[in-house]
Amino acid sequence: MTLKFIHGNYLKYNKGTGFISCHVDALHAEPPAADLFTDKVVENLIKKTGCAGIVSTVSRTVADLNRNLNKANYEGIQEYRRTIQEIFKSLKIVDSNNFLLTPYLHLSFHGMKDTHYGPYAIEVGTLYGQSCSKEVKDWFQQTLTKKSEDSFPKIHVIFDNKFVGNESIAFHRQGDNSGYLGYSHNFNTFQIELSRTLRSKHKTAITNIFSEIIDDFQQTFVAT
Repeated sequence: MTLKFIHGNYLKYNKGTGFISCHVDALHAEPPAADLFTDKVVENLIKKTGCAGIVSTVSRTVADLNRNLNKANYEGIQEYRRTIQEIFKSLKIVDSNNFLLTPYLHLSFHGMKDTHYGPYAIEVGTLYGQSCSKEVKDWFQQTLTKKSEDSFPKIHVIFDNKFVGNESIAFHRQGDNSGYLGYSHNFNTFQIELSRTLRSKHKTAITNIFSEIIDDFQQTFVAT
């Protein structure tokens, strides 16, 4: 099945089925300086779970969508934020103040070199817990570690060490100083750094791990 994307100037996106309280993205998918294969991981997860997904269509050297607002990325960041708003409209999960009515999961996929922790490694950045709730972080850490070790017994799963995340990963939760208010405490962002070996040779296993996590989040925090 070929995914259909809505195309903007800086990104493309798929709204998903409209039922899953999650979106996944690959904001550094384009070369140069691309996090190779992260776009494929995102596409696989959209197909497998029905969640929404966003993929950048410009290089970070043109407009980095994973940073604070600046002159170079201003239009791109605004488009990215409007896209998230479109996903929320489809899900019907924001109130009149534009705050989330239900817990929401945001997985942002990136790539790191095998030399950081070895060929089988995942680092998760939460800006030391600023981008998510403690409850969701504890659940995520336990769930990801178990599922990853079940698939790759020698894998390293690390949280908030080398790649803790740019401060912008907390803006969807807390807002920033530009007037962007964010969506309050129900927004939970995790920056996922995947080693090159996992991205290039184990996309199916990675897709399975994170699709199970998305399903588990839906059942644990969203379903009533």
